[in-house]
Amino acid sequence: MHLFPQSVRCDAGELRRCYLRLALKHHPDKVAQRDSDFSVSFLREVTELFQQIQAAYEELSARIEGKSPGGFGSKAPRVRSAFAAACELGDLEAVQRMLLQRATLASEPDELGVTPLMFAAAGGSTAVCEALLVAKASLQTTNPLNWSALTWAALRGRAETTRWLLERGAPMADNDLIVVSFTGNDQTFKVLLDACDEKRMLQVRDKSQKGLLHFSLTGLAYLKRSTSCHLKSVDLAIQAKCDPWAEDKRSLEFKGEGVETVPVLAHLVHCMGESWANNGLDESHEHLSMIRRLCLLRADVHAEGPHGSALQLAVAQKFHRVEQALLHPERPEATVMQPVKATGLATMLKVMCWCCG
Repeated sequence: MHLFPQSVRCDAGELRRCYLRLALKHHPDKVAQRDSDFSVSFLREVTELFQQIQAAYEELSARIEGKSPGGFGSKAPRVRSAFAAACELGDLEAVQRMLLQRATLASEPDELGVTPLMFAAAGGSTAVCEALLVAKASLQTTNPLNWSALTWAALRGRAETTRWLLERGAPMADNDLIVVSFTGNDQTFKVLLDACDEKRMLQVRDKSQKGLLHFSLTGLAYLKRSTSCHLKSVDLAIQAKCDPWAEDKRSLEFKGEGVETVPVLAHLVHCMGESWANNGLDESHEHLSMIRRLCLLRADVHAEGPHGSALQLAVAQKFHRVEQALLHPERPEATVMQPVKATGLATMLKVMCWCCG
């Protein structure tokens, strides 16, 4: 724990970079390269030190996220090699030096299927990404979650790297748009949308015909990031022709064909009442304002989904302010309410699985 200075222990980004520097310096593979003449006992000591660094990083990360170390979702992502640490850290000199020693490192995934290019993209290092592509790394490679280097860059909010990868021909999957809209990465969401035509935007659907507007509204109920980031993501979806009235019309059409669809407002109000959602959303000025905005954009308060209409759900969940916003969207909210806080990573993966089917 003493290897992590107090100055980085409250900032997830700085903590991660400190961890990567320590991993690059103390990883057993790196020590072995540095000191060719070492004993078995020395290797054991080096390995134990690296394990202590890993454990300390996990504990500090769990504290930042408000989770119990060792609890569900509390483990922060580890790097499995010194090369992976150098890639994410953006240490181009170290990456090039190790590639000279073994060029195949550029394409070797770790045991979780994460490639060096994914680590570099997650770290936002365009220079390292370029070096890996020169060394024959592939933009098409995905991990078991079907996440590519583009997915990693977009989910980490690396807008410039996301744009660069797209320019280099990185394929964009529908799931990239879904998870980025859901997680409130508004800057990279915009980069992805700018690379799509209108037809592509509207074709991104799940089996219930939920589109990008639905997924961004799910994120607004969960709040992985700040409320303002999620509001911007919803606004981007609306600007991308995901019109609430048109979405409800589409929902009604597919419902007539036997598809269990979800109208926009019914979806948002239902999500606000879910156990995984942030508490107090029905008292949030920003969320009530969004409900009013959707109403004024002609989203249907009476359109029913699997759990009922938005109005029925508001009444059932005793969301009195939501009910009033649905009935009288033209009336401004008189009471200034406190914005709700973003929550941590633990439930995000669980909700993403639910959200993305």
